[in-house]
Amino acid sequence: MQNTVRKFRWTTQIAIAMAMAGSGVAVVAHADSATGNWAELIQTPSTNADQQQRDRFTSFNEALANKSYSEAEITAKQMVESVNTDAIDAVPARARALQNLALVQKLQGNFASSSQNYEAVLSLIASEEDNLSPSLILPLRGLAILQMDTGDSAAAFDTFDRATHVSNVNYGPHSFNQLPILNAKMQIYLGQNDPASALDVLDRIYMLHTRKYAWEAEELLPALYQKAEIYEQLNMRHEAYRTWRHVRAIKRQHYAENDVSLVEPNIRMAKLSMQSLRSTVYRTVTTSTAEKHLKRALWIAENSPDGDWQVRKDCLLALADYYTLFNLKGRAHRRYAKAWELMSSNENSLIARAEDFEAPTPLSQPRPDPYAGFEYHPDRAKAKPDDYIEGEMIMAFTVNDRGRTEDFRVVDSDPPNFSRMEYRVRNAVSAFVYRPRYVNGEAAATGNLQYRAKFFYLPLDYDDAVAKNDKRRR
Repeated sequence: MQNTVRKFRWTTQIAIAMAMAGSGVAVVAHADSATGNWAELIQTPSTNADQQQRDRFTSFNEALANKSYSEAEITAKQMVESVNTDAIDAVPARARALQNLALVQKLQGNFASSSQNYEAVLSLIASEEDNLSPSLILPLRGLAILQMDTGDSAAAFDTFDRATHVSNVNYGPHSFNQLPILNAKMQIYLGQNDPASALDVLDRIYMLHTRKYAWEAEELLPALYQKAEIYEQLNMRHEAYRTWRHVRAIKRQHYAENDVSLVEPNIRMAKLSMQSLRSTVYRTVTTSTAEKHLKRALWIAENSPDGDWQVRKDCLLALADYYTLFNLKGRAHRRYAKAWELMSSNENSLIARAEDFEAPTPLSQPRPDPYAGFEYHPDRAKAKPDDYIEGEMIMAFTVNDRGRTEDFRVVDSDPPNFSRMEYRVRNAVSAFVYRPRYVNGEAAATGNLQYRAKFFYLPLDYDDAVAKNDKRRR
């Protein structure tokens, strides 16, 4: 694995991961959705295709890349019509051209025509070859994704199962050829909020890798990355932490101790440790597993030959944000100041400095309960969901040089004078934590920030609040 790949895989994720760590929100590096990875479904012309067909395919590909789908569809139709019917591979060539046409029709939302062309492809291949031809796998995947997009999940899973069966017959039940199918099914389960089924598929994917590679094999890393990210997405912190620890163990065995690729697992383990820590600790924390991981990541960034200023500043900010979350201003400021100095050397770093320091960066923003059920009322049990009214409150505040909020005031409220909701929103905003704004290398307070809170309440809640306010005024 090249150093550049190891180095840059994670850098765009660190700031987001650390910012969300204090809020308890699960963060995951983006995984390709079942319906979005359409580029894998493009079929290239055969080696026997003439130059005109190759030129058309080039134009088709360029139109797709530019999202000129109408132009791509016209070109795809020309490719279908220009297939040489006298050629030896006329049927497979027509099937490939029809698949490209079906793909672009699906991208345009012409689902009926796309479905007809995918079915035509399957019929052509089955008649020319057989019902278990490996050439069926790709159009079956395309059809399944199309069925998923049109809401026919039952048909989609049947089609995926057929594709899996064809793959198993041709390549064996433990072949990696089925991975695209399994990944698509897993993403569909996640989208349907069915984590149990998604985890079953994830275990299957991981099992395929462990049958082929040893526990410490570098080739196991892609499967481990996927496991860790899905676990984080499902807020399975303990499982995610163990998986990142496995990633780190493999990298330690294969790379030097200061290899920049070891930064990512340390950052991820710190984030997961921090989420657990924030939910259980209510005092200033001076040391923790998270801090050790972050310090280790920073040491690697500063001592690795591949640790450029971007890697170092990301690790400095991650450690400083950790200290800010736990209200350790002195430690946080030393790292922020070092990051500021690091980003003051050239034009590119100055742009990054502005992005990281010109305005407060939220590190923890616990959302207030949006339902205003404040206290017992005999009529509350009779309320229906439609009885709730949507309200809104805008709270202004200041972020001080420690990253804490103060000077709260209500800017606008609908309905007005809703004191109990104001109390709830104020409590939530008072718990917000920010990376403070920096000016000339020093932390500075920032005023007139606003938080917009939407909530739902019953008329009886508001009436009770107004009555209590009137009683206090008497």
